[in-house]
Amino acid sequence: MKKFYMILAALLLGSVCFAQKAMPLSNNTLDTQINQARETGWYGSAGASSYWKREAGEYVILRPELYAGATTAGEQVTKIKFYNYQNASYAAYTSMSFTIKIYQGSGLDDAFISQGYANDNDALLGTLAYTQDFTATTYGEQIVDLTTPYTITSANYWVVLQCNGQSLLVGARGDQISTAVDYSAYQAQTAEPELTITDWSGAPYLIYENDSYLDIDAWYGLDYTTQPNVAFFYQLPCFQIYVQGSGAYVPTSNLEAMFLNTYPNPTNYAATTMTLQPTDNLTLYPAIQNNGPDAATQNITFAITVDGAEAFSYTYELSESDNLGNGYFMPINFSQTEGQYAPMQFTAEEMDQLGLSGTMNICLNVTYAGTDPDLSDNETCIAVTRVTASVEENVAEAVSVYPNPANDMFTVANAEGATIVVVNSLGQVVANIENAASNQTIDASSFANGTYFVKVNESVIKINVVK
Repeated sequence: MKKFYMILAALLLGSVCFAQKAMPLSNNTLDTQINQARETGWYGSAGASSYWKREAGEYVILRPELYAGATTAGEQVTKIKFYNYQNASYAAYTSMSFTIKIYQGSGLDDAFISQGYANDNDALLGTLAYTQDFTATTYGEQIVDLTTPYTITSANYWVVLQCNGQSLLVGARGDQISTAVDYSAYQAQTAEPELTITDWSGAPYLIYENDSYLDIDAWYGLDYTTQPNVAFFYQLPCFQIYVQGSGAYVPTSNLEAMFLNTYPNPTNYAATTMTLQPTDNLTLYPAIQNNGPDAATQNITFAITVDGAEAFSYTYELSESDNLGNGYFMPINFSQTEGQYAPMQFTAEEMDQLGLSGTMNICLNVTYAGTDPDLSDNETCIAVTRVTASVEENVAEAVSVYPNPANDMFTVANAEGATIVVVNSLGQVVANIENAASNQTIDASSFANGTYFVKVNESVIKINVVK
């Protein structure tokens, strides 16, 4: 077994590297491009399935007390996170100017349903305790350090992101809320509602949005045939804050080990099981993804194991400038040519040499030198089943003839149970043995000098007879 792992390492050693440029999976939706894992210290909503037009002066409001692990006095808000977007269909909504505000001592209760979006509600939100302007330089996820960390007091506090122009902000459209349920559950979401009504044809009409009602009359196609199928949906913005205690902020990166289904342009994770025929090659596309919230800037070590035993490991050195960003992955490159990519691959012949057969569990394990709070996805495995060759195939692979050249006798080794046929250069059968012994001897004393062909089931071996 030790020899096996030495050979496996030799096949891989010196040929592994990471892709020159990290990139997100090509099938990533807007949801998966945004960090959705709520790491320790992050509070708020990471939902990112839709986007909405926001006008100048409108607010996104976060109420930290609504989330698990409520903050306590003495802790500090040090960062905020949100996501702005660009869409060619809304050419005017490209403003990248925002203002961060923190209010404290609000007199509003749970019935205030504007954590979502609202217009200027300064008087209702309480006393303005903090303000900071921010201009984004790119579209996408924005993580903003507060110029002065906000120290949480015993009073309630609300964190606000004000749009200073027309912007597209990303959030999540919540589930439908039936009108028959207790509205207190809905109000606890503190999100802006939308009200729709469905007509006889099944077409929905939006009649309530942004604190205003639309006229409902025949002009909208609504009349006495309208069915009162009323439903509420709520919107939650992609908006989070980072709260820390007395210690310094610790960057965290949630690394995930994965096998891709192909590369380049992967579209999914690989299947967790794989079946190979005796002549099939084994091809794997291992990769490492960072699910954030911060870029991975310290060393990453990955190991390939087979049935729990380490077969190969490699450490890739990261830095502040050469990092693995949040939401990006690195394919592990086994090419020996600079600038080209090659997957992890073993030919059928190499697996035969290594004795790889039956079912084996091949795993990729990732270890990060920095802070990785979630280790549950640091290992991924594929159960590979290599179909055992038939009796005939095994005989064909193991059979041998000696001595070669022969004189009066030669032996066909590892031919147990096989049919042996010896043919001369004219195509004449000179020997025929059925159900051969494991080491079957062939009497060649009557053979003339020349070349003969020894057929063992489907395998043919050439032998010379010299006297």
